[in-house]
Amino acid sequence: MSDTTLHPTDDLPAGPWLDAEQVAPYLCTTAHTLRRLARDGKCPILVRRIGGRWWFSRLDLLRFLDGVLTEEAS
Repeated sequence: MSDTTLHPTDDLPAGPWLDAEQVAPYLCTTAHTLRRLARDGKCPILVRRIGGRWWFSRLDLLRFLDGVLTEEAS
């Protein structure tokens, strides 16, 4: 059974860009799946390919999670 619990954003790493390993737990997925979504243009948050690596926007992640948590509270 997979863990679908959303992680609190209090322990989110600092910096404007995060790698797939840092972001994946917050989106309840794996880093591999997250990179595949980025490559296919289907990632739910802003992503950029820099230096051969995928980097995910910390601010966009927070906005996305805020929307998800707001919808769950309704």
